[in-house]
Amino acid sequence: MEEKITNVITDGQDLADKAAELKTKGVTDVTVTVDTFNHTRYEKVTKGKHLQPVIDGINAATKEGLKIRLNVSIKEGFNEDEVLDFLQLTFQHKYDVVFMPTISYDLLKSKMPALRKIEGDFDGIEFYKYPSAIGRIGFLLN
Repeated sequence: MEEKITNVITDGQDLADKAAELKTKGVTDVTVTVDTFNHTRYEKVTKGKHLQPVIDGINAATKEGLKIRLNVSIKEGFNEDEVLDFLQLTFQHKYDVVFMPTISYDLLKSKMPALRKIEGDFDGIEFYKYPSAIGRIGFLLN
């Protein structure tokens, strides 16, 4: 018996074209690895790829009713100024924004002082929520 895949991990480049098909195949969750929503930075770090297909893919997946998780690596000198931008997404969308252990979590949390921990077992992720946010902020545990 074939195991059904319910979560797909992607860089998001072709997600817009595949979102409907993924939904039809029973996928419920999409994890997109994206470290910046700054177009210039994105092109630099991905060696020339464009950010817009990723944004379009996330929007298409959301439209299909797929749950969105963004895996984000914050790096000093690169994108640490975008932490609050990623937080803002959780006010506008029911996304899980999960930070990877690439920078001190204490430093990240200090930029988001109103975070409130969500109790529960989340498969190696410590989740928090900001008051009135609809999405969650997560920290991948080592």
